[in-house]
Amino acid sequence: MKRIFIFFLILGLCGYSFFRVDRMRQAQAPIPKLMLLPSREMTRVISFGNEILVAQLIFYNSMFYVGSLEKPPEIAAHKDLYHTLDTVTYLDPYNMDGYYFAQGMFSWNRLLIEPLNILLRRGMAYRSWDWHLPFFYGFNQFFFLKNPKEAAIYFEKAYQLNPKNTFLPSLIARLYYQGEATKVAIDYLQEMIRTTGSEKMRRWLTVRLEAFRFVALLEEGIVRYQERYKERPQRLQALVDGGILKAIPPDPYGGEFYLDTHGRVRTTSNFTYEQDKQESSGG
Repeated sequence: MKRIFIFFLILGLCGYSFFRVDRMRQAQAPIPKLMLLPSREMTRVISFGNEILVAQLIFYNSMFYVGSLEKPPEIAAHKDLYHTLDTVTYLDPYNMDGYYFAQGMFSWNRLLIEPLNILLRRGMAYRSWDWHLPFFYGFNQFFFLKNPKEAAIYFEKAYQLNPKNTFLPSLIARLYYQGEATKVAIDYLQEMIRTTGSEKMRRWLTVRLEAFRFVALLEEGIVRYQERYKERPQRLQALVDGGILKAIPPDPYGGEFYLDTHGRVRTTSNFTYEQDKQESSGG
């Protein structure tokens, strides 16, 4: 009896010790960080002919880094992350994940739109069958660079590569006639959410999609207000007072929607979290 008691006592102490060690190991687990990479040319040299393998390892590092974050990376971290993905697609220009991930991360950073487009042009040169790349490039041209004609050209290329995208012809027509930017953004975000392989990215893009759907709701409300009252509202609250909407929807980013001096729907958050606005103004 005494031996059985001692056996279970030792077993319990061992179990508790393993539990404590495991908790301590988890508490001390290092936070993932981006690799400190040399130039992309030097990285190719030191890969010793294993460019594809090295590119994939670097990409996984960037995914683990972003996956460890609760919110999108701060603006200050985008430059290092861009260098990482630029190196990935330089070492392996066929790397699909590198281009898709770069588009999801950088397309809303106005300082990185042109560098991002360089990556997309690299991708289009190698992945000539991939309709997503001209689709992304066209969206950047229209929504951020305000170049609808150039956007229509690349959306047309995307449609030629994949005619199953039946929404593209009408989108192309809208672009040639200076179409509605909000509807273009919604189409784009829906496709990004459908194709991204990152659950974190999908969650962040879903928040942005929700915000733009609210913008579209407000824009439609303005049109209905104008049809009913034969004038444009001076402020969004008029849509509620005039019986067009029950309430002004909330901005998922924590800001407030308003009408600017040109009557366009804007938000005080600028579709970014507060930390991103502080980083952007500080930089």
